[in-house]
Amino acid sequence: MIRSFAAAMMALPLLSACATAPEPCTAEWFDWKTERIIGQFVVDHRKEIGELRNVAPMMFGAEGGLQDIAPTSMLILTAIGALDLVVDFAGDAWPQISDAVSECATAPDATRLFADMLRREGVDERAITAIERVGGLVDIKR
Repeated sequence: MIRSFAAAMMALPLLSACATAPEPCTAEWFDWKTERIIGQFVVDHRKEIGELRNVAPMMFGAEGGLQDIAPTSMLILTAIGALDLVVDFAGDAWPQISDAVSECATAPDATRLFADMLRREGVDERAITAIERVGGLVDIKR
């Protein structure tokens, strides 16, 4: 009796691990998988995201931000360091997401995933909009 109880208790972590992962290629699985990868990207780039969150309102601000002197969003994004973050996402998180969902019928949209991550992290919407305009940088095909 004690032996079977002990075996059942040892199996619980394995069973719960199986139960926490949704069925592959479902909407729930896609959200679960991408959130794990994006969550790690956020942890790894916490400093850069924080700097972007802090500087973007000043650079896009109503009191003569960079949009008044820079002719393109690309220059503004470069000035505030956002392009480095975009390139890191395209080179790090995006390939992992692509690999994870490569067997599924629908492909994710890297620009949307990146923009949603920045919104959750509290980055100024004007900076996110500028990043979305140059979205092709994130949607790099390998």
